[in-house]
Amino acid sequence: MAESALELCKKIRRDIINASYEAKACHIGSALSCVEIIAVLHSEILKEGDFFVFSKASGVAAYYSILAEKYGFNLADKLRNYPLPSTEVPGIIHSMGSMGHGLPIAVGLAYANRNKRVYCLMSDGEIAEGTTWESLLFASHHNLKNLTIIIDRNFIQACGKTEDVLKLGNLEAKCKSFGCGTICVDGHSIEVLKLVLETSNTIPRVVIAETVKGKGVDFMENKVEWHYRNLDEKLLVQCQI
Repeated sequence: MAESALELCKKIRRDIINASYEAKACHIGSALSCVEIIAVLHSEILKEGDFFVFSKASGVAAYYSILAEKYGFNLADKLRNYPLPSTEVPGIIHSMGSMGHGLPIAVGLAYANRNKRVYCLMSDGEIAEGTTWESLLFASHHNLKNLTIIIDRNFIQACGKTEDVLKLGNLEAKCKSFGCGTICVDGHSIEVLKLVLETSNTIPRVVIAETVKGKGVDFMENKVEWHYRNLDEKLLVQCQI
């Protein structure tokens, strides 16, 4: 099963690079960091009736790659200019863009549908929003054990390193203190992600997936500028996916 997720990762990364170049779209680094998370969720974890909220708005090219295959739309067409999740795209259940909105939506879905599993993928940059912590309090108070929050912890946000913009400190300890079962894992390990996400919850769960911004393209990795930069023809040739 891990092999199928591995092949899916390769396809998603190729899709991100090629479609972003064609669309002259930015946010490539953000999309590349969450590829394994998206691949494992959609090839191994999500079942019919589950909810998935893609709150990590700037990385949406990775999720759109999955949806384009499922619904048959042109990926580049959905990434023109400034790509963000939109309900105009089949499979997106809520438009995103304003930071911190995805987790409150996921919490509401989990509260209203306790017999269904809800997954929410967040960025570490949006954790600075106050709604994140209000949502964790609510989830813990109501014991939303059907809720799994995955944080793409690549340590870089729009304006710089997360710890320089607004220090998050010991994120695992913080989430635990809010009453959530919390674990920190390698966000690029298909085997580890699958094992952790298959595990049943007894309380709301937070999976801190440590990743590399721009993963898979050496000149993009851990570079703040690839939150915004576009690919030109010369750089496209250098991408080895």
